[in-house]
This record gives sequence, C-alpha cells and structure tokens, in this order.
Amino acid sequence: MKSHQNIGVVLLAAGQSSRMQNIKQLLQWKGTFLLQYVLRTLEETKPAKISVVLGANASKIKGRLVIDANSTEIIENPTWKNGLGNSISVGVRHILASDVPPKGILICLADQPLVTPDYLNRMLLEFSTQNVSIVASNYGKKLGVPAIFGPDLYDTLLRLDSDYGARDILDSYTSVTLGLDAQGFLADIDTPEVYQKIYNENHDQ
Repeated sequence: MKSHQNIGVVLLAAGQSSRMQNIKQLLQWKGTFLLQYVLRTLEETKPAKISVVLGANASKIKGRLVIDANSTEIIENPTWKNGLGNSISVGVRHILASDVPPKGILICLADQPLVTPDYLNRMLLEFSTQNVSIVASNYGKKLGVPAIFGPDLYDTLLRLDSDYGARDILDSYTSVTLGLDAQGFLADIDTPEVYQKIYNENHDQ
C-alpha cells in the first residue's frame, strides 16, 4: 500500500445526535464499533498523522479506542458544542503543529463507515496529480466530506467555529474543487432507524 506521508487526517468524532439513544461512535459495526472501524479504514491509507477529535462522551470512547500512538493522537475538544466547524479547527491546529506541515489535510467523519480505503486512495491520488486546492466527495446535490484541503486553505479551516463544518468552504471554492462520485458512501448515521437500516444492508444476516 502506498504511503501518504505528506497527508494529515482529522477524524471528527466529537458530536452526539440527540436522537441517538446510545453513544453513536460506539455502535457495533463489523466486529468492532463505528469509530474504530473508520479509524482502521483511514490507517490503511498510511497517512503521516491522524488526529481523532472527541467531545461528547470522550472518556468512554477513549477508554475503548485502540490506536497506534506513532501515527494517531486523540484530542479532547472541550468546546465541541460550538459545532462541527469548531472541532475541525481544533483538529487542523494539532495537525499543523507537526515539525513538517502536511501538503494536504483529509477531513473525515466517524459516522461514515461505508467509505472504503480504495475510495480514499483515489481521492489522495487525484489530490496529488490534479491542479486543485480541494478534492471533495460529490453526493449528487452537494459536496461534502471526506474531503482533502490544500495548504492555501489551512487558515480558512482554522477560522471555522460553527456547526456548518467545511460546507461553507466547499461552497465558496468550487472553482478550485474536484468532486468525486461518492453517493454510494453517503451514510450519515443520526437516528437509530438510519443506523439499523444501514447495518442490515451491510451485514450478513
């Protein structure tokens, strides 16, 4: 597997939907739980560094999450209630604290378990070979994460502090953004019903 030593990753796992009865990040998925599964997927791309941003239920999640301390750090964001954008900026700040700033930052969500290593590697390849500042996931009517942002957008990511996450950035920089078809990976899990549906569709009965 090709190593992407010049890419940093922010894995967002700070929020908790009020409609979920259980801790979303710890929901069962393919022999483990959501956050661990998504982290393993990211590890297969061999990035330089992964920052996992926790907020709600941080202590319970941290107690179960298994990480490689050489490449992954867990960040507890005390201001996670300010929204997704706030957690993005916290994660990006930690990534940029590295001795060598990355050539790109990949932002992912913990509740998108259908995203595959092949898809992420395709994103990384396009980012390294195309003359664009952003490679984002195209869900048909919108662009979203996973998305990779180039150095010219780091300051913009650091200024995020709302619940809109990277959406405003993607909307504002369409001329320098490459969108990849990701409709098959759209699986934001915000309700027990959605989780059960996606679980049933992706597990052998």
